[in-house]
Amino acid sequence: MASEPQRDVLDEAIAWHLRLQTGKGEDWDAFVAWLEADPSRSDAYDRVEAGHAAMTAEVFPPAPVPLPVAANDEAPRRRRIWPWATAFAAIAAILLVAFVSLPMLRGPDRYEIATRPGEQRQVVIADGSSAMLNGDTRLILDRNDPRHAELASGEATFTVRHDDAHPFTVVSGDHQVQDVGTVFNLVSDRGDFSVEVIDGAVLYNPAREAVSLTAGQTLTRSARGQAIVARGDPQAMAGWRHGQLSYAGAPMRRVASDVSRTLGVPVSVGGGVSALPFTGSIRIQRDPAATIGDLASSVGLQARRTGNGWTIEPQPRASR
Repeated sequence: MASEPQRDVLDEAIAWHLRLQTGKGEDWDAFVAWLEADPSRSDAYDRVEAGHAAMTAEVFPPAPVPLPVAANDEAPRRRRIWPWATAFAAIAAILLVAFVSLPMLRGPDRYEIATRPGEQRQVVIADGSSAMLNGDTRLILDRNDPRHAELASGEATFTVRHDDAHPFTVVSGDHQVQDVGTVFNLVSDRGDFSVEVIDGAVLYNPAREAVSLTAGQTLTRSARGQAIVARGDPQAMAGWRHGQLSYAGAPMRRVASDVSRTLGVPVSVGGGVSALPFTGSIRIQRDPAATIGDLASSVGLQARRTGNGWTIEPQPRASR
């Protein structure tokens, strides 16, 4: 059985679950603050959501159809109300069992949070850390270990609550980044991987290369290449969060992927320009055609509409 403090947290989680069904902006802000104040609250809220999802209409029998009665017949009227009271009592009892006695209703320990292309989402992690997800991103978290995350694909900026005894670790394929107290941006895209340290420090692949990176440093690695460490402006890192992408010698294939992920529009490169280096900044505009056209023209290429997306390729040669 749950202890009294655990019951209190579960009661609060149930109240928040009900409140957020019709919540407004200020309710969500208050909810995030409630989560951040105690790591156990995120787990309790997960149990509430899982228990709610597990309940089906089959759990409760349909309410009986009321029989017509005379206006002055009070006894039958009270009997008609009673089945509803019974149903509510049954709901409360089942919720209590689901939240306290049946932890299996919580579902798998590992769960995925994903964004659509062009969508951005803030995720509060149970340990007090957070992740801002760019479009077309898949992040996998673990209810049993809030100090571990997996970036399956896409881009995310992590703001980590530092804990010397329990380092925060993000894995992505063969790559591993361990927090040393920091804010950092990760990209995992079709074998290409990069990390930008905005504040603090991280350790890249601590069990192998053990590359230490501090604020202002970046590390990039292609599927078959070596890790390349460089320096950048921390203020320009993770610029997708405020509509500005900046690069120093990045291959066009990566730039196109970043623009596609942020805009939510498919962008590819053709004509042998995949590895063409790009240095500069791209302002994300409301009009995808303007953003992609400006990018292409800045390096002497053209942007051609292809189906529901765009292809950046060399300018056609003038006929003689």
